[in-house]
Amino acid sequence: MKTAVGLFDELSKARDVVDDLIDAGFDPGDVSLIARDRDETYATYLDRDDEAEGAAEGAVTGAVGGGVIGGLAGVLLGLGALAIPGVGPVVAAGPIAAGLAGAGIGAAAGGLLGALVGWGIPEEEAEFYAEGVRRGGTLVAVKAPEHRVDEAVSIMNRHGPVDVERRSEYWSASGWTGYDPDAEPYTAGELAAERERYDTYIDETYYNYEPAFRRHYTTNLVNSGRDYNWYEPGYRYGYTLATDERYRDYGEWAEIEHEARLGWERTEHAARGTWEEFKDSVREGWNEVKDAVS
Repeated sequence: MKTAVGLFDELSKARDVVDDLIDAGFDPGDVSLIARDRDETYATYLDRDDEAEGAAEGAVTGAVGGGVIGGLAGVLLGLGALAIPGVGPVVAAGPIAAGLAGAGIGAAAGGLLGALVGWGIPEEEAEFYAEGVRRGGTLVAVKAPEHRVDEAVSIMNRHGPVDVERRSEYWSASGWTGYDPDAEPYTAGELAAERERYDTYIDETYYNYEPAFRRHYTTNLVNSGRDYNWYEPGYRYGYTLATDERYRDYGEWAEIEHEARLGWERTEHAARGTWEEFKDSVREGWNEVKDAVS
């Protein structure tokens, strides 16, 4: 058995990954989810006496009814709330969460990193994923037979996981040197500010390419009757593909087009328009940025 793991900025995307893994036949008992409680919605369930601790799972589930977290109760094992020193409040389910909870909340200090390593994730990668949860992300991990690992990774990739290389590059630029289990957890306000800083960082890089995208629009798409802003999500999506380490070895558009289309049609991009409407702008975003990166 090997472990496939992904980090997601949005809990809803992580939930979709869990659903797709289960639908594909992966054992729910082999799937873990750990979500940082960014808005501290579930933090009140952490202040419990010993007699109430056994009811934590039901309380968290009941608090959100049929929402994203509540819906997980019928899919993954052991849904509950934990407070992890250095990380902060999390909602977690599955074997990794069970390991942390079994050790006792007090013994969980620094335990997320150890739990990930113990589940077969190399320590260097585990540091990234632990830091990602600390900074507001949601981790999904699944134990899979070796012949199905690529399938599990492909399912995760459909839902836009965090680009490990790009995100760690940003963290390093801001002074990060590795996961510190003794660090103070981020507050809800600090998490929101962190997300805003990262969005600004990405936008500044993207806009280096915007003049080329506007030239392409003027030459190829202006007669469509739609303005540049309508096509801009396509250029941005192509840019994202070209800078994503998962597609580093794709040299030609024909190699990535199928996955690019699936990614467009299975995410929020589809609400903007059809793949055929945006394909040319996506391809230009990919080609322009891929050439520069190469």
